[in-house]
Amino acid sequence: MSIRDLSSDRKYGILKRIWPRMPRSDFDTYLDLYDKYFLFLDEQMGLIERKSILYSTKSIDELASMIDQIRQHSYKKKSELFANSSDETMRSADMAIRIWLMVYIEHSTSGSASSCRWPKTMPLSLVVQDWYPPGRKTDAESRQISQSFSIANLTRYYDFQVKWTSDLAQHLNIDWEYKQITVFEHAIALRNHLAYPDDCQLPKEFVQEAVDTIKLLFPDDKDTKAFLSREGRRFLKIPFGRERSLSLGDFSYWGTEISQLLDVWEQGPSGWSQLRLRPDQSNFLEYSTFWAAAVVLLLTVISIVFGVAGLVLAKKALEISVKSLDVSVKSYELSLAIACAEANATETLPAFCK
Repeated sequence: MSIRDLSSDRKYGILKRIWPRMPRSDFDTYLDLYDKYFLFLDEQMGLIERKSILYSTKSIDELASMIDQIRQHSYKKKSELFANSSDETMRSADMAIRIWLMVYIEHSTSGSASSCRWPKTMPLSLVVQDWYPPGRKTDAESRQISQSFSIANLTRYYDFQVKWTSDLAQHLNIDWEYKQITVFEHAIALRNHLAYPDDCQLPKEFVQEAVDTIKLLFPDDKDTKAFLSREGRRFLKIPFGRERSLSLGDFSYWGTEISQLLDVWEQGPSGWSQLRLRPDQSNFLEYSTFWAAAVVLLLTVISIVFGVAGLVLAKKALEISVKSLDVSVKSYELSLAIACAEANATETLPAFCK
């Protein structure tokens, strides 16, 4: 049976192993917000089932036990956490981190160069610092962000697309060739890491900033609501307990990515998107000038069309008048001929009949 189909008690039991300080009331209140997370858990368990030979764990409960072990002994080297340090056990430990901290860790033998690593010789408490070093703050600290800056408007006016991910390490990666922004989709997990920091090994400042990027890119407005509704996401229903920050200086982990998006934003839309009035009305002059010119052009075209139509009708009327005159002349001549054919016509109509 999939995790999504389990009873509420069983689901709470699983989440309780991941966030031990979560009360039942919290789970009951936000149960509907865990749909994507439970789907994610099902996908990971399906991966283990398909490649069972590569893992020492076979169930979600065994992974939860590993999470408990890692959390309680985060100062220990990875190889010292478990009695068995085989590759299968290390892969299971990586999977435990994946469903707990939402970070895709690949085992050192995988050959992947783009994923986070957890070497056997390092404790988790140290390696997480290497995963997410804060960026350097520059003179951009005072740079302010527009109220209307959002994913919804980036997709609408700048032709960006959103790619959802379960890997926090991929959050806000930008593919400039395809104009694709990768966004971490399990915001409820970030909320739990923030609400129960003692259950999480990620740096508190990092989790806070991850939440702040969600708040920044998904403000509570009608365009964002419509966008999230289309995407089947419920970010706006999650109680993060943090205000939206509009200062670039508040972002050190994702400051570079946000700055790059701001550069594009401040350049203004391109193509047909230029013809739309932006939410902050910063292009109002261009917008009003274009549409005023468009209205004038339309009226001019209409005037020309009606003018041409008037000329055509006048020409037709003239042709009809000429034909009517010709008919009148013929009618007159016929009448005269008939009159002159009468006896004594030359005497009675000497001016017309000769």
